[in-house]
Amino acid sequence: MATVELMGILREHAKAGPEQLGPAEGKTVADVIQALGLPADLVAFVMVNGRQRPKTYVIQSEDHVILIPLIGGG
Repeated sequence: MATVELMGILREHAKAGPEQLGPAEGKTVADVIQALGLPADLVAFVMVNGRQRPKTYVIQSEDHVILIPLIGGG
């Protein structure tokens, strides 16, 4: 089963939690972002099994997906 992890501020912006997604396999990362209710422009990086992937990546069984927000600083 694929897992989805939200980092940083994305946890606060999610209208649903990853545990409420149901199976993520066969969905694109963009589909998952929408299902979680996240503003797509806040997701800066998508990591799947330790490699950066585009939001169009189709999630496979056993994938570990990490959504990383924009990080600002001064």
